Amino acid sequence: MGVTLFFTLSGFVLAINYFESFRRISRRTLWHYAVARFARIYPLYILMVVYFIDRQHAFGESITGWWEHVLAIQAWDSDIYHAYSFDAPSWSVSVEFFLYACFPLLVVGLSRLRTLRTTLTAAGLVVIAMAALTMWFVATGRGSLSWADPESSHRWLYVTPLTRLGDFTLGMLAARIYALTRGQVRLARAGGLLAAGAGLVIVALMAWPSNLYSAWSWDLAYALPAAVLIFGLAVAPLSLPARMLSIPIVVLLGEASYAFYLVHMPALEYFGGGRWAVATSPTTVLYEALTIGSILCLAVGLHVIVERPARLYIRRLSGSYSGRVSNPAAIAEPDTAVANQTRAPII
Repeated sequence: MGVTLFFTLSGFVLAINYFESFRRISRRTLWHYAVARFARIYPLYILMVVYFIDRQHAFGESITGWWEHVLAIQAWDSDIYHAYSFDAPSWSVSVEFFLYACFPLLVVGLSRLRTLRTTLTAAGLVVIAMAALTMWFVATGRGSLSWADPESSHRWLYVTPLTRLGDFTLGMLAARIYALTRGQVRLARAGGLLAAGAGLVIVALMAWPSNLYSAWSWDLAYALPAAVLIFGLAVAPLSLPARMLSIPIVVLLGEASYAFYLVHMPALEYFGGGRWAVATSPTTVLYEALTIGSILCLAVGLHVIVERPARLYIRRLSGSYSGRVSNPAAIAEPDTAVANQTRAPII
């Protein structure tokens, strides 16, 4: 669920920030965009790759395919073990780089959608295409193949960058629908209900045993409610769910979520966490809670010490960041709708 939500959110945030500027693409716009995207995810990512290469070398383990991870193209490897080697969650970074590269081209196509009706129609067609692809995997029996099988729905619907364009495009279309309906009072009132309803649907799908590891669960089951959830939060920034997500500590954890994602697997291994699946004693629960707390502290530390300074340094070095704030008033009023918009580039 998490990566599907992330890819959808990524499309939404990029469309909010860059869609209008990419209607007419220039070399300057592309350069600033490419530097910003690289600076956002590569520094901490390559730090983790180097850590795993060094660790596996120290223990005499195989480091085959290291160059795929350095170039962030491991998700294209037909061998799922190569995609998941080193830091397993980093396969999604490989997908994200591909989506970043596709974004300007998608803007060119979606910019032709100028009305709410055509935008909603396009979103419906994307969902139909994703459903048809999923149904094909189910009908051919590939939906029940082992996750490591190169022909499995897990390999093609969950890990393959190309099929993740559906999530990303849904996020972009949700952003366009938001732009076309922004300011409508009735929709703003309904946004909180939309977000809460979509959140409940996601929880229900996560708790539904038949959905677990099904072809639907790898992507589409969560992509559509994720888009509705993000749209609902955007149109109703003063609703209870949105205000809860605007609490400073929650915003900080959101900013550090990328670091948490990259370090949680090696950290769990180091602490010996994850035992709640086989033991539920009070001692185990307490230890797992302390483990999660420790990983959160590690993630926030990496975000503050490594991720944020590296991002600013790369952007300043490339001349794509001046350090100026375009709307100081928005920062002074963190609970306003405008402030929620200014936080978007952080994601």
